[in-house]
Amino acid sequence: MKLHQQFDLNQKALKIGISDIPRAINEMPALVEKLTKDLLEEGYIVIESSARYMGIPQSIVVIKDFTGPFVAKFSAKMQHDFNAISRALGIERLFE
Repeated sequence: MKLHQQFDLNQKALKIGISDIPRAINEMPALVEKLTKDLLEEGYIVIESSARYMGIPQSIVVIKDFTGPFVAKFSAKMQHDFNAISRALGIERLFE
């Protein structure tokens, strides 16, 4: 069974002010790329939407192939892994 979860970009988390524009343009896409790379290393399939906002995908879909009776438990693990990695990168509010 393949489990998937979609995370949509939370534009309010960017709260881009005049002084924050260079950080958002330069750092956020690189951090999202790191998030994707770390999830791939954890064995997930990661699909980013082609629609982007300032170089950041509008949504990210995370997919994991599981078998056995404990599939529901892994759905919560997927959410936890995404949150833990994005929190470690300091972009935990960027996707919801």
